[in-house]
Amino acid sequence: VGCSTGGREAMLMSQRYPSYFDGIVAGAPAMRTGLSNLATRYLTVSLNQVASKDASGRAIPGSGLSDGDRKLIINAIVEKCDARDGASDGMIFDVTGCDFDPAALTCSGAKAEGCLSAAQVCAIKKGFAGPKDSRGNQVYPGWFFDTGLTATTGIPGLLATGNSPIGPPTTALTQNTDAEADAANNNPVSRLGDSYTWTNLSAFTSHGGKLLFYHGVSDPWFSAKDTIDYYDRLGAANGGVSKVRDWSRVFLSPGMGHCQGGSRALDRFDMLSAAVDWVEKGVAPESVTATGNAFPGRSRPLCALPKRTQYKGQGNMDDAANYQCVEPGK
Repeated sequence: VGCSTGGREAMLMSQRYPSYFDGIVAGAPAMRTGLSNLATRYLTVSLNQVASKDASGRAIPGSGLSDGDRKLIINAIVEKCDARDGASDGMIFDVTGCDFDPAALTCSGAKAEGCLSAAQVCAIKKGFAGPKDSRGNQVYPGWFFDTGLTATTGIPGLLATGNSPIGPPTTALTQNTDAEADAANNNPVSRLGDSYTWTNLSAFTSHGGKLLFYHGVSDPWFSAKDTIDYYDRLGAANGGVSKVRDWSRVFLSPGMGHCQGGSRALDRFDMLSAAVDWVEKGVAPESVTATGNAFPGRSRPLCALPKRTQYKGQGNMDDAANYQCVEPGK
């Protein structure tokens, strides 16, 4: 079991040392750190372009969005996507189906409280779409709109401070995405340690190996979209996602930051037992139950993708027993 760099090492075990373990849990895997760092800077630079400037013309970190703007964004995300799972509870469980568009917050005239300027909307949409090179190729996936974007504990959320949550602050107004991507992709240390491109796990699966992933939707360092992308490519390389689900599952934790935490998250769940039951008893995990300090007394099932959590329509909304895992679009 590992998270972050430990998650990357767990993946490397399935790829390069496939006979060492029968069950592996990889959380928020650091599959390509150089490019994820590039992506957080890309969002920061996008916001710097609408920030106030100091006397030398440099962006003043954090001034691209006010505290009121940040609250407005989170409230709008919740209003748009919270109830899609049948429960209005401050959490978004239909993550991949959330179709929030910041353009809905655009001021009809000059910038005012309760709306965003057109430039702010453009910066947010650009940053969350993720970096592209000069040829239009996606360098790294974008980010989900989720409730933990303004979190200030642990690693700050992507919108918490207006600056990259990883690495030193930057006041840059431009970014050479091509050069940074080339540097990251050709870094010899990264090429040895990154696990993103290795999708042939036949040696691991041939002896019954099971691989579980989990990822916080509000993770500001490694995008949950990157883990989903890797899983989709696993499917493409191994006969389809339906076949891959025979030995691998992905679980997303709404509101959760990097490996843990989140003011609107249930970040306590037992993936190890799920892996043990799958390996030793043949019981594939359709869901795992999550709890957390953010919501005392509340529990929810985290469903294995592509299924999602849905309230059954009756019973205590804080009890995981009153939820089910349903196919997307239902």
